[in-house]
Amino acid sequence: MIDQLTQTLSGALTDLAKAAVRKCAVFAVIGLVLLTGAGFLLAAVYMALAASFGAIVAAITLGGTLITLGLIALAIIMQRDPGDAIDRPTKDEISSERDAREDDVLFDLLIHSAMTGYATGQGNHPKMKTGFDQMVADLDALGVFGRKPDVREPDARTTDTTKAG
Repeated sequence: MIDQLTQTLSGALTDLAKAAVRKCAVFAVIGLVLLTGAGFLLAAVYMALAASFGAIVAAITLGGTLITLGLIALAIIMQRDPGDAIDRPTKDEISSERDAREDDVLFDLLIHSAMTGYATGQGNHPKMKTGFDQMVADLDALGVFGRKPDVREPDARTTDTTKAG
């Protein structure tokens, strides 16, 4: 039975891997077509500028423009952590957060999880630890840790409603 299960699982994983390879190949071909088209557009811009202003001015203009666009893209990618713009709650606010509605706590948990994931990806250990602490506080506010079992009211059909007297 285990052999049959492993063969079925192996077959499913093989099919998934083949599909992923096909999809990757299609994306690679699409990327090459797009890059080729961009190359021809750049060549056309260069030829138009060279015809109007000369080859040296065209090369300097096109090179400077592409370097500027690359630096702008690099600056956008290397910008600071987006979570830095968010005001961090104080310890008193975190403790009062326990009284917040469940939807608010779930939303905070989502935000803290995203910020922790970003810090983990960036290798920022202090923010990662802070994020995990905030997530634990959110889970505690939801009652995940130390939740007591529900004590339900006895069903009216099973209790005796008549009083001896």
